[in-house]
Amino acid sequence: MLREEMLRAIRNKSFLLSIALALFSLTHGFADYIGPAPLRAPDYIRLLPPFYYNAYDAVIWAEWFSLFGFIAPLIAVLPFSDSLGQDRTSGFLRFILSRSSYRLYFVSKSVAAALAGGLAVSLPILLLFALSNVVFKRGINLDVYESKLTTSPDALGPFGALYHSAPDLYILSLAALGFVFGAVYALLGLSISAISDNRYISLATPFLAYMLVNFAMEILGGLSKWIPLSALLPFWYRGIQWKHIGLSLGIALGVSMALFLLAGWLKQDR
Repeated sequence: MLREEMLRAIRNKSFLLSIALALFSLTHGFADYIGPAPLRAPDYIRLLPPFYYNAYDAVIWAEWFSLFGFIAPLIAVLPFSDSLGQDRTSGFLRFILSRSSYRLYFVSKSVAAALAGGLAVSLPILLLFALSNVVFKRGINLDVYESKLTTSPDALGPFGALYHSAPDLYILSLAALGFVFGAVYALLGLSISAISDNRYISLATPFLAYMLVNFAMEILGGLSKWIPLSALLPFWYRGIQWKHIGLSLGIALGVSMALFLLAGWLKQDR
């Protein structure tokens, strides 16, 4: 059952659309990092500090100066988060339950949706990192005052120290965080699909809630580090820690579990 659900999640146009959407947004930020033609002239590059442009900063910049962080919940839910409602309305659920238990179906569906959502967010980051290694030099500027980005550990999130000691591991950690973020929001969309047959509600609600909470917490003084965006881009504000990331993702996951329980209660009530 899990294999079939994973194939359904990965082999569909929505998964490819989510990857394309993520790559498009990241490429925009990547192009902004490269800058206009005069800033790419060899004579100008020679005047810059060593590794002023590098493969690692390019990825951070692309995530930071693009729409990627804002549309990530939409990227996560697109592949498979509306599938519970779609299976009910299409009659596919009745066919599945004729040869399997609902518990196995539900667990397989949840795992497939989470993996697809996590890959949709993290895979484009890894692809961009591969591209940046081709375009830019592999190295970092150790002088934080001569860097294109602010690269002090406290400015790069709870694992910011890795940037200077193991920059490859830092970028991989960003991708891993993206995977967890995508999985959590994919489950949030799936939990909405468990109680609503309208696929647009399942796909749009996580994104709208994410944007609304970001906006509200930015307005309220002193809460900026707690915005949901920090759970994907830990360098958005200086001083973001694991507690900020954990609470944001924990709340989203908790809401998902509550909606799944509600869906189970409604199913029994029927």
